[in-house]
Amino acid sequence: MISSFDSLADKRVVSSIKQQIREHALHKVITKLHQSLDLDTILKTTIIELQQILQVDRVGILRLDPDSGWDEGIFIAEVVLPSFDAVLASHVRDHCFGQKYVDYYRHGRIQVLNDVETAGLSDCHLKILRQFQVKANLLVPLVSRDQLWGLMCLHQCSAPRDWELDDIEFAKQISVHLSVAIDHAELMAQTQMQAKELQCLLTALNQAHVQLAQTEKMSGLAQLAAGVAHEINNPTTFIQGNLSYLKQATQDLTHIIYLYQQYGDSGIEVIETAKKKVDLDFLLQDLPKIFTAMETGTGRISHIVKSLNDFSRPDSEGYKSTNLNQELDNTLFMLQHRLQAGSHGNLQIEKDYGVIPQVDCCPALINQVFAYLLDNAVDAFDVCHADKCGLKTHPIVKVTTMAGEETVTITIHDNGPGISEENRNQLFNPFFTTKPIGQGTGLGLAISYNIITNHGGTLDCQSQLGEGSKFIIELPIHQ
Repeated sequence: MISSFDSLADKRVVSSIKQQIREHALHKVITKLHQSLDLDTILKTTIIELQQILQVDRVGILRLDPDSGWDEGIFIAEVVLPSFDAVLASHVRDHCFGQKYVDYYRHGRIQVLNDVETAGLSDCHLKILRQFQVKANLLVPLVSRDQLWGLMCLHQCSAPRDWELDDIEFAKQISVHLSVAIDHAELMAQTQMQAKELQCLLTALNQAHVQLAQTEKMSGLAQLAAGVAHEINNPTTFIQGNLSYLKQATQDLTHIIYLYQQYGDSGIEVIETAKKKVDLDFLLQDLPKIFTAMETGTGRISHIVKSLNDFSRPDSEGYKSTNLNQELDNTLFMLQHRLQAGSHGNLQIEKDYGVIPQVDCCPALINQVFAYLLDNAVDAFDVCHADKCGLKTHPIVKVTTMAGEETVTITIHDNGPGISEENRNQLFNPFFTTKPIGQGTGLGLAISYNIITNHGGTLDCQSQLGEGSKFIIELPIHQ
């Protein structure tokens, strides 16, 4: 009796020590899962620890393909003893898995095979296992967003193995935490991808804007860019509005992972309370919809950027010694039809050219600025007449040039309705416009400002409501 009692006590001590070792190992794995958001790192870390703790010949992660109806998959991570074949990147096809078994695994089924040869498997199933030298098999599901994501495969290749209940339970616990980590990593990867795509699109848009500033012709620009501000504002506003939502969702998922790490199965009530608080089921269903909508929005921006890039051309003139008085006359001549047409009636142009030196500049770009400013003056008179605001005198635009010691100043002054202080402070912002929807994109003054500053000069506006507007360009004589 004493001997039996001592033997039983020894078994309990051994069992207790083994349980403590497993709990420590589980905590170690969970801690490592929490240290990375990279999916490859998470998978590799987990299977290495699992292989060492359970002393398995091979541990692999089989990623199932939903598009195939879960009948096909590929091993995307693996750790295997040197004496056995590697299965990494190997494809698996089981044409009855999706139809017969996927729902069982999605709801937590675990396959335990102590000896595959005596388990009564179908010939096709047995053929797949023999292909990978499997003698004993333990398959544990990985579920993400309520869908079967893949399988965690534990293969004993040297000989059959009687899987202990502790082994099965340990693998199950690992799979639960790994599933959450996979879900978190993929959501984070999608968020980062969306952010990168948005940044690339914004960079491309900025580059397209610079190219437009160098090469655009007024008539083509007005036709191509009509409504650009409105078209870009909708998707970008939507994306910006959802970034805070995605940030909060990420924090909620991280918190739930932390609870799994801290409490494990003993904290089911705490974890369930946290899941209900953040409405985890709704969150996991809603996030893919948000990403789809963001992809649609960034696609619209990409289409606009492509249109702008297709229309722009690199300037080839470069810097030349230029007579700006002559360039002003050339621009006024090209805009003659705009000055004589419209609801404003014939517009009077007054020229007060000073004696100025040749200026080092790119004449095509400077002419583009002149055209923008003159065209805006014409638009101001048209809007004023349409609103019946009334002018004190006949519409006049006065163009003045004068030379300083190191700079030349060009002033374009109209006696139109003027600009409010609020709008004046935003005039040179890209896509800001005071014109009706469809009649202006807000690119002209932003492009003009970039052209002048790239020449080392300044562009300023002085205006008050009812007192007209004066645009003042100052350019260095020598570059």
